[in-house]
Amino acid sequence: MKIFIEPKAAAGNLSTIFETSGLENQFPEGINILLIILISFLISLIVLGNSIVMLAFIMDKRLRNQSNFFLLNLAICDFFVGAITIPMYMPYLFTGKWMLGGFLCKLWLTVDYTTSTASAYSVALISYDRFLSVTQAVLHRSLQKRHRQTVFKMTLVWVFPFLIYGPTIIFWEIITGTNNVPQYSCRAGFLGTWYFLIGASSLDFVFPMISISFLNLRIYWNIQKCNRKKRKSSSCQTSKEKTTDGSPYIVATNIILSSPQESRRKGRQKEEETEQDIPCENL
Repeated sequence: MKIFIEPKAAAGNLSTIFETSGLENQFPEGINILLIILISFLISLIVLGNSIVMLAFIMDKRLRNQSNFFLLNLAICDFFVGAITIPMYMPYLFTGKWMLGGFLCKLWLTVDYTTSTASAYSVALISYDRFLSVTQAVLHRSLQKRHRQTVFKMTLVWVFPFLIYGPTIIFWEIITGTNNVPQYSCRAGFLGTWYFLIGASSLDFVFPMISISFLNLRIYWNIQKCNRKKRKSSSCQTSKEKTTDGSPYIVATNIILSSPQESRRKGRQKEEETEQDIPCENL
């Protein structure tokens, strides 16, 4: 079916132009049905998988430590994406028109941008937790039962993205005094503002990407360092065993009396050495 645009509409009516282009960009009927089935299957997987993760935290109290709470936070983000963001976007995707009103449009945009950014920050937080578990195992263990700090970090993951996008999406027309969003369309008003897009993209994509890359590289380097230490210690041990084989045993005693201060200093040095060896032992 061909759709013709009236000259009057093509000249200046943005809403009619958007509506017509949306109808023209509809997929063929067979592809529409296939896409609906695939997206529905994807939604079911996202909701079911993340629901199982959240249910596991409710049923099993042994999972309630800091590392697993960060995973729970990521599951909550993905659950909202599968349960709210994608289902509300499907009619808009296939019809090219937003028919749910302005309030639900702003609500959907706020949830979409907030959950997507919170998901990226959750991955960065998980990477930081893994970084501590490898490089500072003693500190990482001490943080596992500090639930107030854990809840505070999880709250920041949600509050910070909302402060970036929530007020901007809701009050953009009031702040700028303009409304460049056509009728039957649902998109953020700041999409045409390059300086806001650069700043927001730096905060919700560039910063998490750099943080995750840096932390994972540090984890990799630390693992390689620990592996080299283990290989070196094992080679030294085997060389010592080879030198002792076939040689007479010599028993020697060397007793050195030390002051209490020196003994305490040596004890602290041993504790520091064991703390440094713990990450390598956990790998």
